[in-house]
This record gives sequence, C-alpha cells and structure tokens, in this order.
Amino acid sequence: ETAAPAAADATAAPAAEPVASGEAGVFRINLGGEPSTADPQVMSFSDEITFGLLNYQPLMSFNLDLEAIPGAAESVEVSEDGTVYTFTLRPDSQYSDGSPLTAEDFEYAWKRLADPALAGNYQFIGCDLIAGFSEYAVTTCPDAEGNTATVTDLETLDLEALREGVGVNAVDESTLEITLEQATPYFPSIAAMWVGAPVRQSDVETADDWWYSPETYIGNGPFVLTEWDHENRAVWEPNPNYNGPLGPVQLQRIEFAMITEGQVAFEAYRNGELDRVGLAREDLATVEGDATLSAELGQESPRYSFYIGYNTQIAPFDDVTVRQAFSYAIDREAFVTDVLGGLAVPAYTFIPPGIPGYLEGETPYDFDADRAKEVLAEAGYANGEGLPEIKLTYGQSARNQTRFEFIANQIRTNLGVEVTLDPIDPNAYSSLFDAPETTPQMFFLGWGPDFPDPQNYYSTVFKTGTSSAARTGFSSPAFDELTVQADREPDPETRLELYKQASDILLEEAPVTFIYYDLVQVLTKPYVTGMGPDDTTPLDPFPGFYNLPNVTVAP
Repeated sequence: ETAAPAAADATAAPAAEPVASGEAGVFRINLGGEPSTADPQVMSFSDEITFGLLNYQPLMSFNLDLEAIPGAAESVEVSEDGTVYTFTLRPDSQYSDGSPLTAEDFEYAWKRLADPALAGNYQFIGCDLIAGFSEYAVTTCPDAEGNTATVTDLETLDLEALREGVGVNAVDESTLEITLEQATPYFPSIAAMWVGAPVRQSDVETADDWWYSPETYIGNGPFVLTEWDHENRAVWEPNPNYNGPLGPVQLQRIEFAMITEGQVAFEAYRNGELDRVGLAREDLATVEGDATLSAELGQESPRYSFYIGYNTQIAPFDDVTVRQAFSYAIDREAFVTDVLGGLAVPAYTFIPPGIPGYLEGETPYDFDADRAKEVLAEAGYANGEGLPEIKLTYGQSARNQTRFEFIANQIRTNLGVEVTLDPIDPNAYSSLFDAPETTPQMFFLGWGPDFPDPQNYYSTVFKTGTSSAARTGFSSPAFDELTVQADREPDPETRLELYKQASDILLEEAPVTFIYYDLVQVLTKPYVTGMGPDDTTPLDPFPGFYNLPNVTVAP
C-alpha cells in the first residue's frame, strides 16, 4: 500500500462552517487530499482505500487482532486440499439503495479485477493465485518467459473466453466459489481487501468516472457517500442496509476535510474544526508545551517500514560485503532521535511490530562503526579507497534533505566514504523504479502492508520476479524456495519459521538497510472514544475502522 502524497502549496479547508466544540455523532478528520479514484479495482493509495472500504464490504473483514473474519459473507468453507473457497452471503444482503446484493456481483467484481484492459494498480495480487487469473490479466501477469502483453496484443485474444476461465463463479444468488491455483493459507486476508469489493455492473457502465458521484457510487459498506465537494470535503452517513461485522455504528456522520498541508490541518484541529489529526515533528514541541493539547496526544501503531535500497546490479553494491558494511555504518537510534524527533521506531528487520512475523528483539547490523570499517576493508576498500562514486537518490524536499544529509554524514564519518546527494523532482522519483536501467544506485523507499501476513512482505517485495524485487535486483533461489514453501504451508507455526529462515537470507544478502518504522503521533479530542491504541490496527483505512461499532463522538 502506498501513502498518498501531499501537494506543496494547497491550503484547502472544509467548506461548511466549522463547529468549534464538535457535534454529537459527527466525526471530522482530514483525508489529506482528493482521491484520484474511488474504484476498488483500480485504487492503491491510502486515501482512495478509505473511500473504498467505507463504501463496500468485501467478502471478509478483520477484527482488532488482525484475524480475517466473515464480512459480506456469513460463512466460508474451504475444500480439503485448500484450493476451493465457498462463500455464503449473509441473508437478505442489499446495496445501500435497497437493491439485492448477490454472488453474481462479487463474480463480476473479481473478474473485473483481472480485466487486462483495466489493469488496476492491484491486479498483480491475483497473479498465480486465482485459477485462470494470470491467463486473463495478461497485461500484468507475466508468462513463463517473464513477458507481459500490450494493449495491442489484446486484439488477438478471445477475452470473453479468458474471462470465463477465471476461477470465480456464482453457484447461486448467495453462494460464490473461488478456485485457487494452489492452497493459499492467507487468501482469507486477501478476500478482506478492497480489490474484490462488489462494484455494481450497472453503475460501472454509466461512465468511466462512475465513482465520481454519490448517485452512482453505490455500495454495501457501513457508510454511504452523501456529499462530495471535490478537493474540499466529503460526507458519509450510515448505510441503513448494512448487515456486516462493522455495524451497527453509533456515528451519525463522518466528515472528511481534504487539507493537503499538515500545518493547516494542525491549525484546523486547534480551531475545533477537526476531531483527530496526525502530527509532524515540527508541531510536537507546540503540543508538549500546551497543557490541553498534550493531554490529547497519542500514537498509532507502526505501519510502514522504511529502508535504504541498493542496486545490486551495479558497482559497488553488486558486492554483498559492501552492502553489509553500509548497513553497519548507520546509527538508526540517532536517526530516529535527532532527525525524526522520536516519531519512529528503529528498524533492523522488515516486518514492524503488530504484524504477524515481527522478529522481536532481533537487531542485525546494529550500529558498529568499527565493524563497518572492518567489513569494508574485507571487501577490498579499506577507508573507502577504490570505491566508485556513491550517489543517494531521493525525492526532493526540505525534510528529505535533512534526512539524507544525516545518512550521508553517517557513512562519511563511520566508513570514510563520501556520498553524493541526488535530490530529484518527487513526482518523477517513483518512475525511476519502472525499469532496471533507471533504478538509482542507492535510494530510499517504504512499504506498508495490504494484509497482515509475512507473505505480503517477503514474497511480495523480495521474491524474484516481483516488481518490488526488481528495484534492488536482488535474487536468491534459496530465499525464493523458502517463501514459496511458506506461502503454501497450512501450519501457522511452520509458516512463520520458514519466513524467519527467508528473513535470515535477506538480512545476510543485505539488498536493503532497514532504517525505521513510522510512528504517527496523533491528537484526538477527548469526546471521541473507540480510537485508542487498543482500538486501532496498522490496517485501518482511518483510525478505529475495525472498531467502528464502538466509535463515538459525544461533546
């Protein structure tokens, strides 16, 4: 999952007159900007996903322990070999407008996810997972030679036959059968994602931007979009026909502001226009010096893992020993304290706390300047002599400049190696990773989970052939074999042990240096309940989402 970027100079604020003291049953929060889409089979940014999961209830959902539980489905049965999932919908399931919700709506949505002409941002998630999916989603899913089709190639294919071959079928009005290519223990978590949300075919066919208007953005989720003042404000009210696990809700309305500047959002909170807001480091001192604000300060669970990546296909990072030396040379504790103001947790492994597979207490490559120099000398570059130019590329901003000046200084001080900083236009940064030949020598990226399983970390990001793995060029047959075994292993403890072994290989090969897990400090008005640390999860599209029945606003 990708966090939505903020614009540099926008200062949008809520359109309605703010209620300074709050309003009973009304929760006001900042979305951070205008979603570029609200189509579940296309979306990928966090603000988009917020809309998708408010409007639609997928087959499954999550509880506060991040366990997949029935959502739109009342029950699910799994075949003995683990390849066929049979979902039975809840009785009298309806869309928010009262029209019936059937298994055919889910069949349409999952097959639409595979549509090669649509090619949504999360189409990859069905590749090699659902039977027949890869054969239809040919513009995303690679063939045996690693090639994908172009839009022009689609003209030569029998797309209707390929669509029918996707292993998602409505057995009757209330029964949906999904056939997988092999046993996949984490599939219930994928069924809880937005990707298979039951968009209604009659709505989709009204216009390309059918989701842009409340009149055609009709779902089966816990809330209904009643107003969307684009780039300014969106209002959601409870869906009276919702019968899933996130209801009944006590909130009467959710109002989203679309403020793109953190400082503006902070002031909106102080002025009583928002009920909850995330904090930047520069605002923390103001909060801690204010008795009222400091009493409203809290934090959310770590969600994103951030790391320095190395292009392992070019010198000097084609040498694992060099990568290991750089990993020892960075003082993560100092980075978190001095640069991030304590708003993070030092990271030494990939999975953050709160996600299954977190390796508590493990600190490989703990800061050790002497060891860093020794390892670099073992690589033949004592005191950095003989190394080619090292260039660290990142999206340009004042905040990033401070961060990477610190990283460069760490490497200079602890390894004797000069690092050239290479800031570029933030809007162009992500496109550098579209092809191996444009991948920078050294770079900075982050990863947030789509579902709570180690598969979504190790296999999705570092297994050979995935788009994320291509960013570093890392490829290890031993790592790949372990992740494939773990992905299919039905026993939970055995799975975690296999992923642990894969993690050991990843850390030994060091294609990246994990730096920190984000730690979001938040302010919440005292009259809001149900959004405390025990009420939120790293997967919440907005705070307290999987605790919605218990969220209240009572000024």
